[in-house]
Amino acid sequence: PPPGGIPPPPGLLPPPPGGSFCSVTKVDPTQARIQKATKVAEELDLNPLLMFTPKTKMRRFHWEHIDLDPNRIKDTVWHDIGQMDTLEQEVEFDRKGFESLFHERTKSKPKTGGKNNNSSEGNTDDITSHRIKTKRKAEKKITIELVESRRSYNVDITLSRFKQLSYSDMANAVLNMNDQVMGLEGIQRMNSVFPSKEEINLVSTYTGNPSMLGTVEQFFLTMASIPGLRTRMKNFRFLLEFSQVAPKIEQSLKSIIEACRLITSSERLRFLLRLMLFCGLYLNSGTKKAFTFGFRLNSLFKYRSLRSTDRKTTLLHYIVQIVNKHYQLDQGPDTHAVASSTSRDPGFLDNLRDGVKRASRVEMAYVESEIKQIFQSLSLLKVCIKEASKTDHPYPKKASEFCAYAEDRYAQINKDLAICHREFAEVCQYFGEKEGAWEEFFCVWDRFFSEYHRAEMDVARVLANARRLRKREMYEKQRREAKAKKDRPKKQQMSKTPQPKNTVARRSSKTTFAGAPKDSLESKMMLEAFDAL
Repeated sequence: PPPGGIPPPPGLLPPPPGGSFCSVTKVDPTQARIQKATKVAEELDLNPLLMFTPKTKMRRFHWEHIDLDPNRIKDTVWHDIGQMDTLEQEVEFDRKGFESLFHERTKSKPKTGGKNNNSSEGNTDDITSHRIKTKRKAEKKITIELVESRRSYNVDITLSRFKQLSYSDMANAVLNMNDQVMGLEGIQRMNSVFPSKEEINLVSTYTGNPSMLGTVEQFFLTMASIPGLRTRMKNFRFLLEFSQVAPKIEQSLKSIIEACRLITSSERLRFLLRLMLFCGLYLNSGTKKAFTFGFRLNSLFKYRSLRSTDRKTTLLHYIVQIVNKHYQLDQGPDTHAVASSTSRDPGFLDNLRDGVKRASRVEMAYVESEIKQIFQSLSLLKVCIKEASKTDHPYPKKASEFCAYAEDRYAQINKDLAICHREFAEVCQYFGEKEGAWEEFFCVWDRFFSEYHRAEMDVARVLANARRLRKREMYEKQRREAKAKKDRPKKQQMSKTPQPKNTVARRSSKTTFAGAPKDSLESKMMLEAFDAL
């Protein structure tokens, strides 16, 4: 130990030179979060984090907030919202009313209810359809069947649909790529019954009379006589399908690009997210979930699930009322058929809802696989055209012309795909989300826009019912006033008519029990009293 110092207790290290043991001070986590939020706001040039002190304890809103990380907030929608003015400077926000709606309950009475074991039994009627089968007696003819019976039966049914074409006509239509003779549906049917390698070998090794073979065996023999017919049929099918597949892919890519640009440039959506962030921060005031500048998109669905204290409304309905009041969307005329007309009324986010719904139906994996399939089929067709030019069955001129046209269109599709990936990456970064599949991202927005629209219809229905009730009360008031005005002359006339005299009452007031007038009796009594004196 140092000279003059106190030796350390056994089991502990001596203090450092020139120092002493000191107690570790605990840091307040709230103050640490405030300091971190202030640092992030200064670094990104944001407004200070909103701090609320409600008079009552508020209901907790369990959202998935974004961490106080400058890299997660920079160049996002929350960065733009954080640089705007305070929401209360632009919107009339009733704090007292908000606290009365969404304050924490002091006492909760558990509801006890019996289970409803109402089981509905449906009577299902068994409908049986009887098909009348007509058997045709075929002429007895000796045929040789080489193909298995079940396979032969299925092929025979498919070939029966080509009644007007012989087997050689079908093969020539494929060789010449004649879409007037055989269309896409015919190629698909022909491809489903095209012989396999084993079946081609089976009919090719037959050395007997070909006319004695069955219809299926003769079809297989005709298809096997032309080398490379399966590949030609595949190329012909690609030529026919390209005019249907390419426009669908182009429209899908266009829908994704338009939806990305819509939600990133929408001022209304930015205002709505700003208001939702304000309400979430107010509810979570005093907790660690209030120290954030934004929230994840999965938290959009929790605004409808959070109910008020009286269980009569939700946080999303409350936000809809504020938006309608700010944008004056609830000042429209009174509608009597709210239930039937609200679905057609323009909503706050209708310009986004339609575009996002179309984008949510586009599957990224399917579009990419279709584009890849176009590239492979186009490459195969070009190789086949080059090799077939040296044989006795070259490809027709329309195949080369189609290749040039398909290459230009494929290049444009590939360019649109690159734009689509770039736009989608930017929109994911703008909302602070990880880049994933297109349909997953836009399904979140589509579901939220649908919930918001349903909340708009609920609010519109309540307002329409209130207007209708006020109109009914006004009508009842006017009816009562009109009735009172109509009855007033009758009362005045009744008051002016002379009332009949009550002779009995008048007689009783003028006479006594003896029948003498009252005045004479009084005078007689006075005289008697005077004489007595």
